[in-house]
Order: sequence, then structure tokens, then C-alpha cells
Amino acid sequence: MKLITASTLVIALLSANAMAVQDNAYQHEASVGYLTNSDEMGDGILGVNYRYYANPVAQNTSPYALNGFLAQESNIGAHYANFDALDLDTVGVDGTYVFDSNWFVGLNYQRSSIGNVDLNTYGVELGYYVNEQTSFSAFFDGGTDDNAEENYGLNIRRYLELDSTPGIDLSAGWVHANSENNYNLGADWYVTNSWSVGSGYTRDAEDGDFDIRTAYWLRISDDFSANFAISKIINEDIDGVGLGITLTGRF
Repeated sequence: MKLITASTLVIALLSANAMAVQDNAYQHEASVGYLTNSDEMGDGILGVNYRYYANPVAQNTSPYALNGFLAQESNIGAHYANFDALDLDTVGVDGTYVFDSNWFVGLNYQRSSIGNVDLNTYGVELGYYVNEQTSFSAFFDGGTDDNAEENYGLNIRRYLELDSTPGIDLSAGWVHANSENNYNLGADWYVTNSWSVGSGYTRDAEDGDFDIRTAYWLRISDDFSANFAISKIINEDIDGVGLGITLTGRF
């Protein structure tokens, strides 16, 4: 079972001997993760991801979880996700090209299977790096099937460096889908390059929810890390706590 596999991985990682690791630059990043809820541990999402960057990405100058975003490098990636509770399988590819002018364009495509229904969806994003810590972009997502829904929106992200701790990752977004407007806000304070605590807010046409969260990036060796995340939606109608664990390789 996936729950047993995840639990075994946690025990192995926590019992590993402490090792001195080097924060070497990387161009390849591969990960496998499991996201679930404490009330339904066996009904989680299994994900596998790979990304290649055109130039080496430094990981010794900023929080580990933000290295890719702050690098502002052209990249290409692929992903797979499985969610047994909905009989859902998704596979996709995406890429972003960054121009010398700091403009960037991203494209993505994915194929999803939900039971006996197949969906082919695509997306395009056009954005601009305002400076080394800030990006702004507009996007459109659609599909080639009758069941695919179209949506568009805006995203802005800003990493604010601090003197006493690494910094705060700020984000805001607007999505127009199904004739409705959805909004999201997020703020994650990086106490160290490994540990963050944060909160977010999402709102659709009918309601809004706050969440609180924390995450830790555990460096195991020069090439491997384990990432742990805990979150809670502040809503009396939503039970349990969100739990995530990801094993990441960078080389």
C-alpha cells in the first residue's frame, strides 16, 4: 500500500545518520511524492516529476524550495500523477523559455484519464521578470475535448529578502473559469533555507478559506533531499490535516 511505503520512507529518512552535504548547482531535478489527508491516509495522490534547466541552478543562495523560481532559467519538464479515489491518471509535459529581455513564455500539455473519460488539455503563459525576485504573468488553459473547460488569469510572485532570515515568498492570483472569478493569496516565511511557515487564502464565487502550513526540506546527501509538508484548512466543514512527503534528487 502507498501508506506503508510512505511510512517506511519517513522512518528510513529520520533514522539516517547526519551527513555533511554540499549545496552544488544542478540542472536535473527528479522527484516522487505522496500527498494525502490525515483522515484518509490511503486515498492520496502519487506524483512523479522531472525537470531539466538549460543552465545550472544555484541552491546555496536562497531557500531550497525556491531555487528553480529564483533561477529564472529556461527549462522543460514532465510529470505523472495518480489518484485512485477518483480513478484518475494524468501525464503531461511543459516548458518555459526565458528571453534575454526577461520576458518568458511557457507551454504545457497533459492527458488525463478519469474512469472511461479521456481529456486532452493545453496551456500557454506569457510573463515578465520585473527583477531578480519578481515575476508577473498571464495565462490561458483550454482543451481539445468537449469536457475540457477554458480558463484564464493572472499571477504575480515576489520573493522579499530579509536581513535576519532568508525571506518571504509572496504570491497572488486571479482565475476566471466557468463564468466565475477565483482569487488566491499566499505568504510563506522562510525561517531558514530549509524551513518555512505560511498561510494562504482562496476564494471562489461563493466562499473563501484560509489555510496555515509549514514545510521542511531535509538535505540527506549532495544529491538527495526529503521534503515534508503539513497544512490545515481553517474550515469547520473540512476535517483532517494535509500531509505531504517528497523525495527529490538534484544533479
